[in-house]
Amino acid sequence: MFSPEKDLRDLVIEVLKKDPASISGLSRELAGRGVKMHRLELTGYLKALADLDILKEKEIKPSKVFSVSGTRDRSLYEMVGDRVNAMPGTSTERATIAAYCLQRLFKRAVFDMEVRRCGVDGIAEGRKATPEERAEAKSILTRMGYKVPNSDIPTVVESELEPLFVRVLADIVVDRFGLRSHAKETVQMKL
Repeated sequence: MFSPEKDLRDLVIEVLKKDPASISGLSRELAGRGVKMHRLELTGYLKALADLDILKEKEIKPSKVFSVSGTRDRSLYEMVGDRVNAMPGTSTERATIAAYCLQRLFKRAVFDMEVRRCGVDGIAEGRKATPEERAEAKSILTRMGYKVPNSDIPTVVESELEPLFVRVLADIVVDRFGLRSHAKETVQMKL
């Protein structure tokens, strides 16, 4: 039922970010992605996501149309991805920055699937994790309910990207707590 790379919630949100969809339309899209669910089961799941304010439900006779709620809390992965994708550079450089940020926050090796959850394309540069580091990172994610494919080897970024990490983290904190009005907009270079 679930893709090893994304859970059902993330798939539903990804589909509905593009366009709102009815239950049958969403069911067809998910079936095209390899997720087979009975229509009644999907209806209950969508209703639960709407009750949690993750989705908005709108009745357009004769069907219900679901879309992503603007009030839902964004995940840390999405917030890191937004900041990193706004940075200049190649997709490999952005993936490496995203992996470094997650590595510093979680204090462990980071899987490629986590970088993709950020919405960042590219492959992070760094050394491949040792079997012990991989086992530790996988056990943490498994405990949280994520499915980690056996083919996904985590990366340990050894480049010194601390200034970029601090910038990403500062932007996340400012955005998350609505502190843009407290921040200086521009830096004057000359009089």
